[in-house]
Amino acid sequence: MTALSADRPSSDPTDDLFGHAPFARSLAESICGYPGSDGLVMALYGPWGSGKSTVLGYVQHFLEQRAVADQPVLVKFNPWWFSGQENLARAFLGQLQAVLPAKSERFKKLGDLLGDFAEGIGGLIDLSGMTGGAAGKLGKLLGMMTKRKPRDVPALKAQISKILLDAKKRVVVMVDDIDRLTPDETRQLFTVIKALADFPNVLYLLAFDRDVAAQAIGQQGGLPGARYLEKIIQVPFELPPVDRIALRAMLFRRLDEILGSVSDGVFDHEYWTNVYHDGIDALIQVPRDVVRFVNTLAVTYPSVRGEVNAVDFIALESVRVFLPDLYDTLRANPERFAGHSNGRHEADRRESEAFHRAWVERLPAEHRASSRALIERVFPKTSSMGYGAAWLAEWRRGLRACHPDLLPIYFRLSLPSGAVSRREMFELLASIATPDNFKARLVSAKDERRPDGLSKARALLERLMDHVEADIPSELVGTAIGALLDVGDALIDPADERGMFDFGNISRVSRPVYHLLKRVPDNQRVAVLESAIRSGQAVAVQRRVLSALAEEAAKSETAGGQALIASNEVDHLKPVWIERVRSVSSEPLFTQHPELPRLLAAWRQWAGDAEVRAWCDRAVTSDEGLLRLIAAFLQHTKSQSFGDVAVRVQPRLNPSWIEPYIDVHASFERLSRMAAGNTVPAWAKEAVEQFTKEQRMLAAGKNPDGIGAFDDEEGR
Repeated sequence: MTALSADRPSSDPTDDLFGHAPFARSLAESICGYPGSDGLVMALYGPWGSGKSTVLGYVQHFLEQRAVADQPVLVKFNPWWFSGQENLARAFLGQLQAVLPAKSERFKKLGDLLGDFAEGIGGLIDLSGMTGGAAGKLGKLLGMMTKRKPRDVPALKAQISKILLDAKKRVVVMVDDIDRLTPDETRQLFTVIKALADFPNVLYLLAFDRDVAAQAIGQQGGLPGARYLEKIIQVPFELPPVDRIALRAMLFRRLDEILGSVSDGVFDHEYWTNVYHDGIDALIQVPRDVVRFVNTLAVTYPSVRGEVNAVDFIALESVRVFLPDLYDTLRANPERFAGHSNGRHEADRRESEAFHRAWVERLPAEHRASSRALIERVFPKTSSMGYGAAWLAEWRRGLRACHPDLLPIYFRLSLPSGAVSRREMFELLASIATPDNFKARLVSAKDERRPDGLSKARALLERLMDHVEADIPSELVGTAIGALLDVGDALIDPADERGMFDFGNISRVSRPVYHLLKRVPDNQRVAVLESAIRSGQAVAVQRRVLSALAEEAAKSETAGGQALIASNEVDHLKPVWIERVRSVSSEPLFTQHPELPRLLAAWRQWAGDAEVRAWCDRAVTSDEGLLRLIAAFLQHTKSQSFGDVAVRVQPRLNPSWIEPYIDVHASFERLSRMAAGNTVPAWAKEAVEQFTKEQRMLAAGKNPDGIGAFDDEEGR
């Protein structure tokens, strides 16, 4: 089982995944370039989990990379370490006293002076910051102050200021985790900083959630918190938004580490894509959201592995983590969500609609639409489309949460390198007017690698979805569809498919095509698609689009709804696609197409066995052709025994998968002879070995797809 991921900030900019490093570099340069000697208070605002601590770590890194003479003296203070102590002021001054003399000879004399200053002013600062619930400490503090030896505080401050000014060395005090303090402590800390903000050559960099701090100050002191902060903070910065492409890639990578052993036969990629975009994506906003979410799944999923649909489980766990009130509603009212929608009386229907409107209205406004879409996807009963009892058998086979018998199981338990700039995105959009340029940009982006190994094409395609509704002129919608259905297959890249939870670039091309098609007038959609298919080379993307349209049409007709394209119109387009496949299949490299098995299956389904079988017979006439066809069907499944650390990758190639296309027995004999003669090239050896191994199992009466089949085979 994958170890839990700690919520630790990064300190090395080379590990930057979310675009924090360029911003931190600019911030460090601003600190060093500040021309004055007056004290300065800077703030870095950002919500919890957005990466403020990471930015502070990167700022420290960039400051420490400067020439020694240009480096400021860094003092790090985390008030949370001292939370609960009576005198936060003395703790803060004590940190300066401990660090500054050790950092530079110029500050040696500060040690005793800061100690005396802390003794003289620490209690007064605490007292000035205490109101409300802290008033009970007043008598104790006054008693402490009367016992102190009187200090000439102004004289001490003047001496400290002179040393700091004469040293001509900037001091940068970094303060983190302010928003973790109690309201009393938050007010204390800002009172301390306000009192000490005018020390010369001292610059404060504070990182906190502005809304949380303002609320705490207002609660403690009865003052307008935002106005109070404005009087202290002289230079505010907002943390730049996280790169969402990288955020999604981080989530998918961690999901693969935890759930990566889900069988391909059980995991529906297209269903996952829809569920993710419908609702989960809106819930994942900052890196800490990913950490919280995957840590939860690491604990909860192993106990129900094999008993639940992985996509549904991820969806419901996202609701549990981020929308706990909705999760409680689900758990308390399973009959409202699971099951089929047939047989309801009109009064029941109205009452059900009122129930679902009520929980939607209780959600935060920003999550209402996406959460409703997510629930409708996972629980079809809640949608306006009718799903009858006939669906129950399919839902049970898929271990879906919408089956009433299965639902209880779910309850038991600046831009980084490689990111897409706004300029690049709009240059891509502008190039649609010249389709060859548009396609060339996408193809060249496939060869550009981000630091995480993903291609630039993946990022462009994901970003393209942000612009399909408004930023592509109406007169160029058909041009864009044609270009994508021509170039799409050239963008298939194994590096962009990080395990089963990643969508793959076929999906990333198909989604904008589908949504652009919505903008085409109803009576022109078929003509636009037909033209694009006839002239396009991307037969795999075309197949995905036609399959999705056919599925949508079938569901819409069953429910009496309106599909984007009707079933009879999709049926008209299938022969057009078959004609295109016939043309593409005559090219020598067709047998190396990464989607060959799916293409052959669709070709066979829509054109019949004989035509596809004839093509395959011709393709395997040569030994290389046979090897290419066999290799195309090789799969790799992941498995992990309970308690094991290592994930086992098992190659699979069941001859029954290929039986509709070639003579399996004759091919087995040919491959056996090639293996015996040592003429199998390296790229085909694994496929040949797996094919012959599973063919022997079939001949011996064993089912290669059976549970434990390969363990038994290897254990003999």
